[in-house]
Amino acid sequence: MTSEQPRRRVWRLLLAVVSLAAAASLTNFYGNAQELATHGPWQIGAFAAGGFPPNYEANSGGSNPIDVGLQLDLLSAGVQIGRVLSAPRGRGFLRGQGEAVVEVLPFWLAHYPSQNLHYYSQRYGYGGYYLWEGQNIPGASVTPLLFRWNFTGRASRRSVPWAQLGGGLLWTNHKFPVPNPLMIESTSVINFTPQGAVGESIFIKKNRSLDFAFKAVHISNAGLGVNNPGLDITLQFSAGYSWWR
Repeated sequence: MTSEQPRRRVWRLLLAVVSLAAAASLTNFYGNAQELATHGPWQIGAFAAGGFPPNYEANSGGSNPIDVGLQLDLLSAGVQIGRVLSAPRGRGFLRGQGEAVVEVLPFWLAHYPSQNLHYYSQRYGYGGYYLWEGQNIPGASVTPLLFRWNFTGRASRRSVPWAQLGGGLLWTNHKFPVPNPLMIESTSVINFTPQGAVGESIFIKKNRSLDFAFKAVHISNAGLGVNNPGLDITLQFSAGYSWWR
């Protein structure tokens, strides 16, 4: 994987977010999104997400650490439940409503495709290439601690932009991430997922919205395994549909 490939994938994700949001905004919607309180305090939705870690390079650890550049794709799908916590507060751009959100992902998949890997030994200064057949690692995730701020001061009749921060847990049926295909050391089946996101809810009806988000998620076992290769950042795009009650 060349250095240009991750950059192109980032731009494709961003283009997908902008294109879908723009197309939805131009549709003849009938919602009124200026105050989320008019839709009731609860949000219940389903969504799917996909993404990857840019410039992903794994390290084997040990006395002879070996670096390997890897390609990894992440796919997930699940539900979210949110509760609006207050009436609109603040002024100007920051005027908005806080919302507590829980996300549950019963489907989560790390897909390492078949790929030619370039490896390099830090200690001895040698390297080379070899073919790795790849691996699929399924799992599930829950993010019970998400705080979202809906910027109702910038809302139109159709859409509400928002930002959120939070953290959760990820379980996989194999230890993840793969620290290095050349030298598998103990990682963990449990990882933590601190994250941030920006997004937009576009109302197609008074109590229905299309939801788009661009997320940055860190994945780390926080020392639960002998080795903690982690993923410093994964970039993910999600699209979903919500009911407001």
